[in-house]
Amino acid sequence: MKETQNNQNNREADQLNLELEKEIENLDRQSGEEFQGYEPKEEKPKKKEKKKKEKKKKTPKQIVKRILIVLAVIIIVPVAAFVALRVLGKSFLFSGNVNMKNAVDGAEVQNNGDLVIYKGHKYRYNENITSVLFMGVDREKVNSDEKYLKEHGAGQADTMFVAALDTSSNKMSLISIPRDTMADIKTYNEKGKYTGTKKTQLCLAYAYGDGEKLSCTNTVDAVSKVLYGIPIDSYVSINLSAISVLNDAVGGVNVQVIGDLTSVDPDLKEGANVTLLGDQAETYVRTREHEPLDANLERMRRQQQYITAFIQKGLHEIRSDIMLPVDLLNLISDNAVTNVSVPKLTYLATEALGVSFSSDDIHSFDCDIKEGDSGYAEYYPDETKLFELVLDVFYTRVD
Repeated sequence: MKETQNNQNNREADQLNLELEKEIENLDRQSGEEFQGYEPKEEKPKKKEKKKKEKKKKTPKQIVKRILIVLAVIIIVPVAAFVALRVLGKSFLFSGNVNMKNAVDGAEVQNNGDLVIYKGHKYRYNENITSVLFMGVDREKVNSDEKYLKEHGAGQADTMFVAALDTSSNKMSLISIPRDTMADIKTYNEKGKYTGTKKTQLCLAYAYGDGEKLSCTNTVDAVSKVLYGIPIDSYVSINLSAISVLNDAVGGVNVQVIGDLTSVDPDLKEGANVTLLGDQAETYVRTREHEPLDANLERMRRQQQYITAFIQKGLHEIRSDIMLPVDLLNLISDNAVTNVSVPKLTYLATEALGVSFSSDDIHSFDCDIKEGDSGYAEYYPDETKLFELVLDVFYTRVD
């Protein structure tokens, strides 16, 4: 019985194996591949988490190094710009050449005045000198509008100073030029067209212009001729409104009053020591009597005194604030006409640091004063003394 049951179990097992083999054969036919058995599923290795890098703390030495680099950039960039401006300014300031066409009797002029032989001595033009013409114009504002010019005119250059800065010796000289000096000036019509030359008062050279660049360059040309062709590299023209602004910007200017001006300001008694403030400065340098013919001479003495005190105070302030000239020019920009650019001013300001200035550095020249046909004063320079002044300021004796 037991054996019979075992035989039956074996038959069932064989049947099951047979069926399983058939199923495997069917799978092989479908896939085209021989069954290789079941492969165990491989588990993908887990990615290792990246450890965050810890920032290294900077050492004190590294911090100091970075600070020094930043400071170097902060310092070097402005210094480089300043040096570039100075170099550029210098190239603009020494662009003119002497053009001496005429001279006094007894003077021999060579190479347009580069070399002058006078009274047995040789004089060479000093190429280290740059000159600036300063003009004070009798008008309230800068305006080149055609309608305005027809009604009011361009104005006249009431005050003129030529500043000569010798950059090789840090010496500055000022030449005061009378407004009524008779000179050959270029004339222009209302449309700005050149009409010829005319011998008349120097101050009118400004009037034959547009109240701006043309007026300035025309005056520069006339003044240069008066000074025997000396080149004038730059100009600054200021109107009445600028005087008090400049004066107060340096904290006022102290003077000992020349002449009695109490009719216009009770504080301006002759001999009084006054610090000029506000409109007082304009009153002091502009007031003059119209009679006699030499009345302008006293005003010129006041102007020379005021300019000396102003320059001395300005030079003192520049030593603690090198950008003062730029600030002053910005203050009067609406009341001035100039070709003194920032590069020029930068160069002049640095040169001014070593300059000393006193009343002995202001020069004037004698004139023969006459009354013209129109009743106005006419100043005729003593040509010999003026020529010798030009040699003294602008030339170097070379023998």
